[in-house]
Amino acid sequence: MAEHSPDDLRRLDVLGRIIAAAGERSTNPQALPQDLLGSESDHASARDLRERVRELEGAGYVTVDWRFSGGWSARPTAQGKDAWSALETARGNVRARRQRMRDEYLVWVVDQDDAGGSPTSDDFLRSGANYLGMPYTQEDLEQTGKWLHEGRFIKGPMADQRPDPLRPEPMAKGRWIVEQGKSVNEPTHDESPGSATYTNHFHAPANVAQNSQHVQQTINIGWQDQARELVDEISGRLQHVEDEQARAELATTVEELRAEVDGQARPGAVRGIVTKLGLAIGTAMAGELGSELTQHAFQLLLQLPA
Repeated sequence: MAEHSPDDLRRLDVLGRIIAAAGERSTNPQALPQDLLGSESDHASARDLRERVRELEGAGYVTVDWRFSGGWSARPTAQGKDAWSALETARGNVRARRQRMRDEYLVWVVDQDDAGGSPTSDDFLRSGANYLGMPYTQEDLEQTGKWLHEGRFIKGPMADQRPDPLRPEPMAKGRWIVEQGKSVNEPTHDESPGSATYTNHFHAPANVAQNSQHVQQTINIGWQDQARELVDEISGRLQHVEDEQARAELATTVEELRAEVDGQARPGAVRGIVTKLGLAIGTAMAGELGSELTQHAFQLLLQLPA
């Protein structure tokens, strides 16, 4: 994606308005100041617009007829039309827009957490965040939050009508990405401290989500943080367990794991609890959701010290 400064985008937005206004005059395709300023223009706005038009003329994007009265008329050139078309195409690239938003949103979440705030996800849109001068949409926000949540970069309470956390908080992996100045869109290998790549060999009846785009095969955080993330993930998804007894048993075991990790943090005790959790998840949560959590549980087992 071509990088544009705020001034570049302001100039190109004026170019787009000139192209639109000229297109409405079939016999004499030109744009006049009043087309862009409207009836309630002031001197400062007119002066600023005139300066933008001069810059567009200097770039070869428009030809201008300057008048002694201070007025002008502008016609877009082929080069100008191509520049505007390229910007519109870039703005309409949903994949590129959301990839950029993932990094910006994660940085915002970490910054809010560092400041001691408890923002809602919608506050990000109200911050003025944008892509190539165009505000991100609600759909962009929800899908970006969902992607970061499923990738275990952020966590937070969920609501039935939203796929993203309503009050996002950074997880250990998300904070590490921001602090290292990396992008969530780049593959991570073994760059973080104490990381290692593991080959999974399971000797228990576990359902593993093979080839899932959201399963992380590389572990880049310490086992205690990993255990806390597993606790948060299961706690946030207990509402999906329909069987009341299974839900209660899972909740009890999750709290047992939380107490051990935040207390003595004995690897042997954690190993027993997590093994029990892994088997219970496969029974209580059918489908992809259960497979994903089972995978996370057994990945944690691989990280535990002997």
